[in-house]
Amino acid sequence: MSQSTRRLTRLKLLSNFFENVDIIAIYIKTDIIHQLFDNNRTLEYNKLELFHLQYTDSLIELLTKIKKKKENDLLAVINEININKRYISNFEEKKTDSFEMDRKIYSGVFSEHLKNLYNELIEEKNTLNWNKVLYFHKKYGSEFYRTKADEDKLKPQSAPFYQYQDYCIERKLLGKLNIQNFKVRFVCGYKLERNEYELFRIFQSDEYFIFNVDEKKLYLIDDELTSLDISENVSNQSSIISQLTEKNDELTETMEMRRKTIPEDVQSVLKDYLRNLESIDIMSKIFNVNEETNILRAMLNLNLNN
Repeated sequence: MSQSTRRLTRLKLLSNFFENVDIIAIYIKTDIIHQLFDNNRTLEYNKLELFHLQYTDSLIELLTKIKKKKENDLLAVINEININKRYISNFEEKKTDSFEMDRKIYSGVFSEHLKNLYNELIEEKNTLNWNKVLYFHKKYGSEFYRTKADEDKLKPQSAPFYQYQDYCIERKLLGKLNIQNFKVRFVCGYKLERNEYELFRIFQSDEYFIFNVDEKKLYLIDDELTSLDISENVSNQSSIISQLTEKNDELTETMEMRRKTIPEDVQSVLKDYLRNLESIDIMSKIFNVNEETNILRAMLNLNLNN
C-alpha cells in the first residue's frame, strides 16, 4: 500500500499545482479506489498495482513533464520581475529633489542674467558670460525636458530683435522684462531631437517667452501656448519606474493563469481519462471470479480423469 500512497501523494501535489477541475476529479476517484483497498486488506493488492500501472503512472508522468515546463516558464517570469525590481530600486535611489530646488535657483540666475544683458546693451559692453545660464539645460535637459511637442509652436515669429554677441533678444520682450525688473520664472523645458527650448513666465503677468538654446534667441510666445504642455517637467526616470511597475503588475497577474493553463490536446486527454476512469466497474474487477472458476474447473477435470 505504501507504493499506492506515494502515487496518491504525487497526484495530489500535481492537482494542487494545476488547480484543474478534471485533475482534481481524477485524484478523488483514484483516492476512492486506494481507500477501498486500504480499508479491506483481504483484497488482492496486485489488482490495485495493475490499476496504477495502467492509469496512474502514465498520468503522473505526463503531468510532471508539463509541470516542469511551466516551472521553467514561471522562473523566467520571476527573473524578469526581479530584474525590473532591481532597476526600479536603482532609479529610485538616484531620484532626488535637486531639480525642483535648482529650477527655483535657475529662475533667479536667469533673471539676473537678463538684467545684466539689458545693462550691457545700454552701456554697449560685451562681457556677459552665457555659460552662467547654459549649465541648466546641460545638467537636466536629457532627463527632465519634455520630448513631445509641436516644435513649430516653439519657433520664433518675425519681429525686431536686439543683437548681443551671438544671441538675439526680441525688442518687445526686453521692454516687458524691464517693466517687471527682469524677474522671470522657469516653467519647463523641451528637448526635441537636437533642439532645446526653455519656457519662462514674466513675473506678475500672463506673458511667456522662449529661450531657444540652439538658435540663441529669446522671444515672446502667446497664442501657441494653448496647444503646448506647459506643466512642470518630470524626470523620465519616473516614467521608466512607472512603466516597469506596471509591467511587473501585469506579469504577476498572468503568472497564475500561466500556471493553471493546460494545452488543449492534454485537456482533451484528461477528459477521456476521467470518463474512462468513471466507467470502470472496479468492484467487478476486484471480485472477478473467472480466474478461480477456471482453476477449479481444471482441478475437477483432473480428478474426473483420474
